[in-house]
Amino acid sequence: MPVLPASYRPLLRTPGVGRALGTSLLGRIGQPAAGLAVILLAVDRTGSYASGGGVSACYVIGAGVGSVLWSRLVDRGRSARRVLLATALLYAGGLTALVLVHSGSTPVLAGITALAALFTAPVTPVARALWPVLLPDPPARAAMYSLEATVQELVFIVGPSLAGAVAALVSPAAAVLAAAAAAVAGVVAFAASPGLERLDGAQRAPVRAAALRPLVPLFATAFLLLCGLSFVEVGVVGAAGAAGAAAAAGALLAVWSAGSLLGGLIGGARPARRGPARRLLVLLVATAAGHAALAAYPGLVGLGALLVLVGALVAPALAGIYTLVELSAPPAAVTQTFAGLAVSLLSGSAAGSALAGLVVQGHGSGPAFLLGAVPPALAAVLVRLTIARSAAVGSPAG
Repeated sequence: MPVLPASYRPLLRTPGVGRALGTSLLGRIGQPAAGLAVILLAVDRTGSYASGGGVSACYVIGAGVGSVLWSRLVDRGRSARRVLLATALLYAGGLTALVLVHSGSTPVLAGITALAALFTAPVTPVARALWPVLLPDPPARAAMYSLEATVQELVFIVGPSLAGAVAALVSPAAAVLAAAAAAVAGVVAFAASPGLERLDGAQRAPVRAAALRPLVPLFATAFLLLCGLSFVEVGVVGAAGAAGAAAAAGALLAVWSAGSLLGGLIGGARPARRGPARRLLVLLVATAAGHAALAAYPGLVGLGALLVLVGALVAPALAGIYTLVELSAPPAAVTQTFAGLAVSLLSGSAAGSALAGLVVQGHGSGPAFLLGAVPPALAAVLVRLTIARSAAVGSPAG
C-alpha cells in the first residue's frame, strides 16, 4: 500500500486506534464479497441480470435496516461485542440458507438474501462510535474519517476479488459461503479489539427528527452518489458477462477500488483549502463526467484503465461527506447520525442496483454507465444549492 500522508501517522500511533482500524476493515470484507457473490448466484440461477440487480437491491436494503437496528442497540447500552458476534453468526446462517435452498425464483432468492443481510454486523457504526472515545480531539476525528474512507477501499478490493475468484474456480454458491466465512472471521477479530467495552452502557439519547433536518441535503447527496456508483458496479458485471468473462467482474471492481484508494491517499495529503463542501462539489461533477466516459469503454482492459481514473474520485468524495456529517451531527449522537448516513448510502446503492440491473438486461452496460452519470450530477446541483445556506458547515476545515 502507498505510504500514508504524514497527517495520518499520529492517528495510528494513538493507543488502540491502529488495531481497531485494521480489524474493523477485516470485519467489513464479508459485506462487499457477499454483495458480488449474491449477484453472481442470482444471475447463475435465473439467467437474468435484472434478477441479479433486484437481489442486490434487497441485500443492501436489508443491510441498511440492520445497520440502524443494531447500532441503536449499542447506543442503548447493549454490549457491542455481543451484538457484533450474534449478528455475524446469524448473517452467516442466512447466507448458508441461500446456498442450500436450490431455487431459481427471484422472489425466493431476494427474500432469503434480505433476511441474511438484515443481520449484517454493525462494524462500521461501531467503529465510528469508537473513534470519539479513542480520539477526543475533533481535528483528529476529522482526519480519522478521511483515513477510514480511504483505507476501507482495501475492503472493496479484497472482498470482490475473493468472491470473483471463488466463483470462477468453484461456483457462485461457493463464493457466497466464502463471503459468510470471511464475515464471521473478520467480525470476531474486530470484536476482540481493546476499547469496545468503553461503549457499553453509554445510553446515548435517540436522535430526534428535528435534529436531523439540517443533515437531509447531505443524506440525499450520499444517496445519489451511491446510486451512481451502483450503476457502475452492475454495469461492470454486465460488461464482463457480455465479454464471456463473468469472473473478471471481481478483478475489475477491485481495480476500481484500487483507484479509489490511491485517490483517497492523495486527497488526504491535500487539505480542502476552500472548505469540504466546495471540494465535494468539484468531486461530484468530476464523478458524473467520469461515469459518462465509461460508456465508451474499449474492451475490458480499457474499462479497467478507466475505472482506475474514475475510482480515484470515490474515496475523497465519501470522505467529504463523512466530514460534513460529523461537523453537522447533533451532540452526543454521532453514532446514530452515521447510522442514518449508512441507510442513505445503502438505499442509494439499492436503488442504483435495481435500476442498473434493468438497464443492463435490456440495453447493455454502455447505457448503464451513461445513466450512472445522472445521480452524481444531481448531487452536485444539490450541494451547490445548499452551500450558501450551510456556510458554517462548508467553511474550511483543513
